[in-house]
Amino acid sequence: MTPLEIQDLVLGAMRNVNMARTAESQLDVGPDAAVFGPGSALDSLGLVSLLIDIEEALLDRGFAVTLSDSRAMSQSRSPFRNVPALVSYIEEAVQPM
Repeated sequence: MTPLEIQDLVLGAMRNVNMARTAESQLDVGPDAAVFGPGSALDSLGLVSLLIDIEEALLDRGFAVTLSDSRAMSQSRSPFRNVPALVSYIEEAVQPM
């Protein structure tokens, strides 16, 4: 998958999350948007829901990936902090070993 395809997938998942949120708690959706942490309306439960949505979309494209694993949690800078970091993290995860 290309970075642009992954970005489209992430932004689509963020739009899906927004469908279940009130107008006041909408996530900013854009190529540089915060995903989790400072600047984001997403809490830890919302992050899990978003990651599951992304994992299911990846599985539909033939990639069985678990995004919230010990590798993600052990990084000094969260791969979930913003869209570019998440796209980069997913890009690494879908590459064949």
